[in-house]
Amino acid sequence: MALRLGIALSSGGAAGIAHIGVIEELTRAGIEVECVAGTSAGAMVGGAFAAGQLDELRERVLQSGRGRRMALFDPIWPRNGLLGGRRAMTLLGQCGSQTIESLPLRFAAIATDLDSGRRVAVRRGPLSEAVRASIAIPGVFAPLCLRGRLLVDGALSDPVPVGPTRELGATFVIASSVIGSAETALTTRCFPDRTPGPVRRFVERALGSFGAGTAVARANPLDVLLSDADASAEVRTDGLADILCKASAVVQTTIAAVRLRDEPPDFLIAPPAYDIGLFELHRAAEAIEAGRAAARAALPELLEALAAARARSRSFRWWPTAARPAVAA
Repeated sequence: MALRLGIALSSGGAAGIAHIGVIEELTRAGIEVECVAGTSAGAMVGGAFAAGQLDELRERVLQSGRGRRMALFDPIWPRNGLLGGRRAMTLLGQCGSQTIESLPLRFAAIATDLDSGRRVAVRRGPLSEAVRASIAIPGVFAPLCLRGRLLVDGALSDPVPVGPTRELGATFVIASSVIGSAETALTTRCFPDRTPGPVRRFVERALGSFGAGTAVARANPLDVLLSDADASAEVRTDGLADILCKASAVVQTTIAAVRLRDEPPDFLIAPPAYDIGLFELHRAAEAIEAGRAAARAALPELLEALAAARARSRSFRWWPTAARPAVAA
């Protein structure tokens, strides 16, 4: 069975631009990806990559500094969101008008059905529509009605779409994730036995640790107990956009922990870009470099993991029915 590489790109707002650097380093190392699935920012980067337009996307985001980033946002009358989202699609350029079916690589953009809460993998139709649905953070971007479904941000159902990447045909999935904080950040490591230590640590931090044989979770290490010492803390007045974005990040971290526990990748690259805010496109160069650095650091382990996976796939053989080895019951 031939090894088919896929890459799963996480959500993360402007931090997700780091995926560009990750992909560029993997490509430079000769690693050929055949399919890609992305959520939110990962859908935008993944769509451009699948269309062969990653260089163009990089140039457009680098030009979207402080002076130009507001041109990407189209405020609307706040009925179902603050922004319409159409202008943000200009980052895709001409490839946004292409259909997913016509792209050189297999691609899926992950969104969430607002009525059922189920994950939706958009694998056909205009690329711009698929990406627009995937980035629709509730309260920030208006939902998109697509084929009878009201779709919102894919991070609400699958922030790191490993499962959808396998559904595209990948037999080895590399995940690139910028989700989390300094406390919950994923580490780069190979997962040969499908019980990844880094994912386990991330899950334990985000959801709490479970002891062997215990039915009740111990206290979540991320829980905070308010005390009298906090009474003198400075009063905060965060803006609406900041509150919505931080709330989204909290939700993504928890959901990512559950998804990665149930659908672990074969390899994980985690660029340390978690301090880049949702709309901080002026930090695009910083995000891309973080992605490049993380991928470069991961390459020795990744190449070793790929060699082992290829060796396993070559050793696989079909046995004639009569000659097939007996299997103990």
